[in-house]
Amino acid sequence: MKIGITGGGSAGHVVPALAVAARFPEKGATEVVFFGRPDSIEHEYAEKAGIPFRPVPSAGLKRYGSWSNLLMPFTVLRGIIAAVRAMRSERPDALFSKGSYVSVPVGIAAWLCRVPIVVHESDHSLGLANKIVARMATRICLTVESPAGTPRRLARKSTVTGLPLRHDLATGEPEKLRKRLGVPAELPVLLIFCGSSGSQRINDAVQNQLDALCARFAVLHVRGKGNLEPSLHDVPGYWQLEYLHDDMADALWLADLVIGRAGATTLTELEALGKPAVLIPLPANVSRGDQLDNADAYARRHPGRCIVIPDDEELRGGASLAEACTELTVGPGRTTGEQLDPQDIHRAADLIVRETIAATRSRRTRRAR
Repeated sequence: MKIGITGGGSAGHVVPALAVAARFPEKGATEVVFFGRPDSIEHEYAEKAGIPFRPVPSAGLKRYGSWSNLLMPFTVLRGIIAAVRAMRSERPDALFSKGSYVSVPVGIAAWLCRVPIVVHESDHSLGLANKIVARMATRICLTVESPAGTPRRLARKSTVTGLPLRHDLATGEPEKLRKRLGVPAELPVLLIFCGSSGSQRINDAVQNQLDALCARFAVLHVRGKGNLEPSLHDVPGYWQLEYLHDDMADALWLADLVIGRAGATTLTELEALGKPAVLIPLPANVSRGDQLDNADAYARRHPGRCIVIPDDEELRGGASLAEACTELTVGPGRTTGEQLDPQDIHRAADLIVRETIAATRSRRTRRAR
């Protein structure tokens, strides 16, 4: 049995997709192939995971005025043609789609090739790409219950599975990372990360308050690719990195406090490990507002363990960020996540795998008729 995987654009899409991919071999699907954009984060992650990759050109709709939006339909059409060719070559028994704009041409190609599709949505409502692909999907997997007003045709094929967590989250080795980086044990560790590309505004806010933060914390700052600041290489108590891949689970375990965005994947990982967090959700003018909803719901679930700061002009100087960190200050060596059960970590991924394999069976039944 061969399963196709698609989704990309950010670690928030790719990490859960790979968490699901890692569970297929245990459930009888011996082959997995990833369909995504060439030279992208999904391409990089799939290669590191040893998963065969088929490139598919795609383009997303810019939420601000851009001439590139005029070219998007032609790129999508080119992506559909490439994806159909890849589907006919690979012949997957089902496609698991994690969302993002690359999933649209791949999902359409799967539908044209009569490959059953299983979609997963991380947020409280379907994103634009998932809204398109869900119409063609056999099954829709949700992190939370679908909101009121969901069309009946979609609600009928929806099920709540939860959000797949990175497969190595239960086995983090914080002391291994501490030793590699030389992080002392005397201070609590502040981990700052804002997705694979980072956030220049948040990086600047941290830099403006670096002296105050380093006085209270050992600061581990994941700045994003190409965003390292040479002038900060030798600042005591400060470690800057472009990105963490294999070490990310270790860093999450090591952290006593986290500053980050409010993507659904990030919040689910923080919740599993019980980490206090300062959340800075993406504003509505550069997103569909899902992170604002995520952050609000998370803060209501965890009062006293979470502070939400708007990404606006007040963030520029970083004072609100430093104040929030002071309010949530914890002691060094705070142990969290010690009771994590690997079965709990893999539960959502396993449910999605079960739904996807069931979709392949329904396809075989239709063929037999």
